[in-house]
Amino acid sequence: MDQALAISLGILIGCMFALSWFAGSDAPFMPTKEEKINKGLNLAGLKKGETFYELGSGDGRVVFAASKIGAKAFGIEQSWLRIWYSQIKSALGHNKAKFIHGNIFKNDLSEANVIFIYLLPKGVQKLKPKLTKELKKGSRVITQDYHFNDWKPIKKEGDFWLYIV
Repeated sequence: MDQALAISLGILIGCMFALSWFAGSDAPFMPTKEEKINKGLNLAGLKKGETFYELGSGDGRVVFAASKIGAKAFGIEQSWLRIWYSQIKSALGHNKAKFIHGNIFKNDLSEANVIFIYLLPKGVQKLKPKLTKELKKGSRVITQDYHFNDWKPIKKEGDFWLYIV
């Protein structure tokens, strides 16, 4: 009986970790390939000292790249397990990157110069009113794979589209 309980508990804990890692209704965990990250950040013209947010930061790879450029880099993520992973990775060498556990639709983005979005179409469209309301004039928004259906991009490069608010 004790062995069955231990196995059941192990399966339950494993399921909780798996559900946390893959949490998110507006995008499954689909990391941006390492070789594409700098293309996206270069397209956005991210500069040292600017404030950068990735909405749905996953494992933090885009936020870390923005931090290496010298940006004040923040990732907002819904999965506590991915936040924990990113925070540990940050503490081990990417000290300037910050990660926030929370809902991307509820966090204030008004300080952002650049926003990076890799969400499903529904999530991208849902962000439009928030970005329009909160971002200062001249802020840049870069989308990957799924784009705003009625905003006109100023540049396109491969999977990335750049918008100016």
